[in-house]
Amino acid sequence: MLKVLFICILSCLIVWIGGFVWRKGRTKFIAGYGKMFNPHNEKQLAKGFGLIIMLFGFESILFSILSLFFEGLGLYYGLLIILDFLAIFALMINDQVQKEV
Repeated sequence: MLKVLFICILSCLIVWIGGFVWRKGRTKFIAGYGKMFNPHNEKQLAKGFGLIIMLFGFESILFSILSLFFEGLGLYYGLLIILDFLAIFALMINDQVQKEV
């Protein structure tokens, strides 16, 4: 029970960080920023990153609470994490493919 509470508190911090990225509109935390990766529409990319980070936090809260009642949810949680990473990569690819306005 104490582990679940710790995970929920940590997940709330992740949700807060996602909201901070959303509001700030900056993506300088990306590896290779300015050297290999130059975003075309940084505000839109930051909103997408913030949304996915917040979604990851909410997923962590939900699955930690559900783990108290159900067994074997690790596979589904892992699949959602993989989907989150794929969504981040899709946002980065979409940003590089779209034309500058």
